[in-house]
Amino acid sequence: MDCLLAKCNPLITDCVMAELEKLGPKYRIALKLARDPRIKRLSCSHKGTYADDCLVHRVLQHKCYIVATNDAGLKQRIRKIPGIPLMSVGGHAYVIEKLPDVF
Repeated sequence: MDCLLAKCNPLITDCVMAELEKLGPKYRIALKLARDPRIKRLSCSHKGTYADDCLVHRVLQHKCYIVATNDAGLKQRIRKIPGIPLMSVGGHAYVIEKLPDVF
């Protein structure tokens, strides 16, 4: 997938998948998209960690991710991490925040 003038690999963690499954019918479209075979799964070795905490921990360790979310709380946490772009959907369009200045 090409995104932001570069090759981009969509990824989802096991804990995010588990959270989407637990959230039920309200999130069925997100779950259907997440199950697309083109989206690679990242395994999580932790137990009892919230999906948001897992994502924040990952981007703090490896600043090579673009975080895509519409979760307001997670967006606030990611905005505090320098160099991590945010992607969300708003007004029937993709919104990209905080792109790095230099590639």
